[in-house]
Amino acid sequence: MPTRLRHWLIALLGVPLLLLSPTTAWATTDPDLDQTVDADEETISGRAVIDSGHVDLGPRLIDGVWTLQARDDRSTPPVWRDPDDVVFHVLDTAILQAPENPDFDFIGVEPGSDVHVIPQTQLPEVVWLGWNTQDPEVAAQIGLGASLTLHEVHGPGEIFLFLQEGVSGPPNVLWRSDEPGPQSLWMEVGTHTHANWVFTEPGLYQVLVEVHAELGGEKPVSDLATLRFAVGGTSPEDAFELPAITPADSSAVPADADPATGSGPLLPVLGGVTVLLAGLAVALLVRSRRGRE
Repeated sequence: MPTRLRHWLIALLGVPLLLLSPTTAWATTDPDLDQTVDADEETISGRAVIDSGHVDLGPRLIDGVWTLQARDDRSTPPVWRDPDDVVFHVLDTAILQAPENPDFDFIGVEPGSDVHVIPQTQLPEVVWLGWNTQDPEVAAQIGLGASLTLHEVHGPGEIFLFLQEGVSGPPNVLWRSDEPGPQSLWMEVGTHTHANWVFTEPGLYQVLVEVHAELGGEKPVSDLATLRFAVGGTSPEDAFELPAITPADSSAVPADADPATGSGPLLPVLGGVTVLLAGLAVALLVRSRRGRE
């Protein structure tokens, strides 16, 4: 089997996943995902270009402030970094050919075309980017979990984030930059997850994301961050010079969103409709009586 085909199968087939909804991401039984996040892990400053090794995005509470950081697991002990200090360099070692399987037509490129892939399963020569909700203080306060929302992507091509559901199942698309509007994935508390990131063109990308939750079941919190990617032969230093972006639509998914869908709670909406219909019925009844009188 050709090396690149083998890498594509490894990256995209991954391991069996438990997925409760199209926008819910759960940890797998992959032993590489077993990890413990300690409460005393340090936050460090200074620019870092990460082109290989393990990194997770995740919420933290720093002096009581809710913030999104990147956990850099390339050293022992791991450290956390501000996303503004990080560029993820997706080298040409990450190039794979788009498969002919129609399940992957959503990528929008011709089968056999080169795409850069951060894989769901780790390859030693490619950065391995995932997310976790394992910070002890965060885990103690967010209840069921948190949401990670894609707001905007700026770059020369498209980005797709998806999980492969088992060896033969179709890809489960979590984010796609060719569709407008915020797109949220649900992160159950205490989980550690990796997925496939596909970049259709080389170049510099900025990805505006937001992590939001509800602390103690009543206090909504959120934090925005711009992720920077240098894909292919592009200089990662140029990515540092790109200004952070802000969302065109600044409205975030509510912190009390339905974990399975990212939508707001259904019962208040139904209640509002019921009240509206009841009011309309009363008005019609009064009008009818006045007409008879």
